[in-house]
Amino acid sequence: MKNKKIGLLSVILVIAIVGVVVYFISRPKHQELFPQTFAQLPEKPKLVAEFFHGATINPDVNYPEDISLGDALPIYSVAFSPVDTSLIASVNANGTIKFWNTNNTKEPIKILSHPGIFPILSFSPTGDLLVSVDHGKLVLWDVVLGTKLKTIEKTSREIAFSPNGYLATVFNEVKLWDIRNPKQITEVVTLPFDVKHKIRSWACAVAISKDGTLIAAGYANGFVNVWDLQTKQHVKTLRTPFTEMRYLKFSPDNRFLVCGGPVPKRSIYFGKGNHDGINVVDHGAQGYIMWKILDWQRHGEVQRGHVEDLVFSPDGKICASMNRKPYAERGVELWSVENGAPITSLPTMSIARDIAFSHDGNLLAIGNFDGVVQVWKHNAQQLEAATPSSDVVRIIYTLMENKKPAPNITEKLDKTIREVQDFYADEMERHGFGRKTFTFETDENGKAKIYLVKYNQPDIDLSNDIWLSFAEDSSMPFEPIPKLYYAHQIHSFEYTNKDGISTKYNVIAREIGGISPGRLVSTSVRDLNRKSIAYLLRGTFGLLYIDDKYKPNALKRLFAGVNDRMPWGKRWAKLSKCEAELLDRSRFFNPNQPFFDKFPTMDMRVAIPKASGLRHFIFDVADEDGIHQVQLFVPRDLKDHRRGEKFYDCQALNGKNRATVAFEISDPEIMNVKLRMIDMYGNIASRRFGIEDKP
Repeated sequence: MKNKKIGLLSVILVIAIVGVVVYFISRPKHQELFPQTFAQLPEKPKLVAEFFHGATINPDVNYPEDISLGDALPIYSVAFSPVDTSLIASVNANGTIKFWNTNNTKEPIKILSHPGIFPILSFSPTGDLLVSVDHGKLVLWDVVLGTKLKTIEKTSREIAFSPNGYLATVFNEVKLWDIRNPKQITEVVTLPFDVKHKIRSWACAVAISKDGTLIAAGYANGFVNVWDLQTKQHVKTLRTPFTEMRYLKFSPDNRFLVCGGPVPKRSIYFGKGNHDGINVVDHGAQGYIMWKILDWQRHGEVQRGHVEDLVFSPDGKICASMNRKPYAERGVELWSVENGAPITSLPTMSIARDIAFSHDGNLLAIGNFDGVVQVWKHNAQQLEAATPSSDVVRIIYTLMENKKPAPNITEKLDKTIREVQDFYADEMERHGFGRKTFTFETDENGKAKIYLVKYNQPDIDLSNDIWLSFAEDSSMPFEPIPKLYYAHQIHSFEYTNKDGISTKYNVIAREIGGISPGRLVSTSVRDLNRKSIAYLLRGTFGLLYIDDKYKPNALKRLFAGVNDRMPWGKRWAKLSKCEAELLDRSRFFNPNQPFFDKFPTMDMRVAIPKASGLRHFIFDVADEDGIHQVQLFVPRDLKDHRRGEKFYDCQALNGKNRATVAFEISDPEIMNVKLRMIDMYGNIASRRFGIEDKP
């Protein structure tokens, strides 16, 4: 009996001790309150004017039967006066030219009529002349009087002005005209100046350097010829993969020459004989190549995506590029000329057809497919960001409008992001890659820079980098960051398609895709522990989220703080060797890498060796940037493809420019795979392949 009493008292004593310990652990602790400051979010360029061009019928145009008034709505060209930033000219598809003043968006200053459809516009360097030109006819206009001065027949839409009164036109060949007296213009010379360097193809683009010393001509076979405009001597011949070159431009600071156009996907010949057929080129990606003028070495290039046109800012530090996929490929983008880093993107109303900078660089005009001209104004911060810090994690703290920030939230977020940083460093070190990890944005004191966003705040610029958003209220909707879901979509580009061949299967190759910069991930301040945030960041670094790896429930949330500090806590987001190897070259683990990206190719064939009978999926891959690693993915569920894919295997290629890799697949039901390729600059490209039995 005595022993029972002693045992009961012992149990009561233990319960009492545990209760006291729990009380002291769980009671509110006195916290030293630190002063909190929040960073100001970067603003997007502001929309300062919109001009509705309208569908005015042009009396000077004989419309083709297959052109309706609806077809005539898109803006085909916009241009700023080089001497007056308030004067803008726009022309729509039916040739109606309108002059606008940025201070009056209701009525145009004057209306002119170009005698043709789908023209483009360009002001002369002095601003007193305007050129409108289509595929066939060029018109010189007096800007002040609005009168027609001269017409040149047999021209295309590509022209270039020199600073000393000359105009270059293109119509199969390049001609140079003296327009110092615009009423009596005279032809000066026809390119090429040197017959020895003549290229057997038709000219389709022309450019003259800002200082008037060089003239360049681009040809449909991808070559670019450069001449000294004064001495008429040939300077350089450049080779590109482009066909039907869409643009050719010198930078205003005379440092670079850029050209761009479509890369042919494949050429199809229709006809039986050698002379009775036609070749049709099916175009794929549209990119650009930029050369340094001093030594004619390639400065950078992007051949993944659809960069259909680009313009330099007047100081030559920023480029604005345009494509016709405003959501998946962000429409209009501003990026650094120095390293190709993206600065911001503009939410265009519809498909952008043309873009132009004002002569002071503060305004950017966009001509849209729906007949509207938008004018955007940049602030000093954006103009100074010509070389932005990129590929870093930036932190947002979101609040409802009437709430105040939680005490010490900036200290807590700083501590958490450092713990997550250490987690990735531990994982990289475990796999033999050293303590390499991602970087996050810090303030002048070395603390994590925290941006405060209130609910329903106007649009902010979250185009680039990784934005990690913490909501104070977990039930709070994430509308304070609008229009951002498009910023992290995956590009889809098309490339040269070489259908694979095997004895048993036909290989179907899909388009090549790539990951865009600019990603947003959101969570609650309740999840301030390293494992949940480390897992959340996987997708932004190009890693797959793993089903059932981390699914919060009440029990896990209860022990989250303990689990995160225990040895088993790492398993929720730990890296495999292949994933760590990918991150070893990731942009986010290697800051300040150039953003230029060369043309990758990926093709597949299937072989069935007699010895094993297993299928070998064989891939031919190439990338001039050097291939770091290839990864193979297979369907997660063969019966339900909506569940996505799972990792299968990887191979390291250690910077090879070209390689053949093979993966052995034992499951006979796997008929679809995805190959992902990471180059030495961290650019990621992927392509899906399917196989089907031969009939």
